[in-house]
Amino acid sequence: MAINRRLEAFYSQTTYRALFKKKSIDFRLGDQKKYRRLAFCNLSIKSWAFISAENPYSIRLSERENYFRSGQLSRYLSVKKRNYVLGLGIPDCVDWPVELGFFILNISMSDAKYIGNKFQQNAILWFRPMTPIKLVWLVESTLSCENI
Repeated sequence: MAINRRLEAFYSQTTYRALFKKKSIDFRLGDQKKYRRLAFCNLSIKSWAFISAENPYSIRLSERENYFRSGQLSRYLSVKKRNYVLGLGIPDCVDWPVELGFFILNISMSDAKYIGNKFQQNAILWFRPMTPIKLVWLVESTLSCENI
């Protein structure tokens, strides 16, 4: 569980940025004042999940490998006809790279967990209006901290 606490600190010290054509919206775990501010450019949002395909199980990959994995996730979401907004996971720590991710809109937690597991992530972020952003662990005992 010490690995979970260490990883949780990294997730908590990251800004999650939803990218739109003319603006962006930043989110952080524990930032209470932004939980209700989810207009997402006037889209009707019942829930969202932030999922990245990069650096599976927190094992740092090359830029090229991460680019390929992000493309796979983008194609998967398109084939499954999922609505999404591009996003970034921007860590406070300069030792870890910014990760491309996707804010997948109107997704159930179980579907989000499935996608996160499919792309070998330790955790995902999941949100429903009027509730805090949740850090949802996908892997319990097999967490890797190889490059953290």
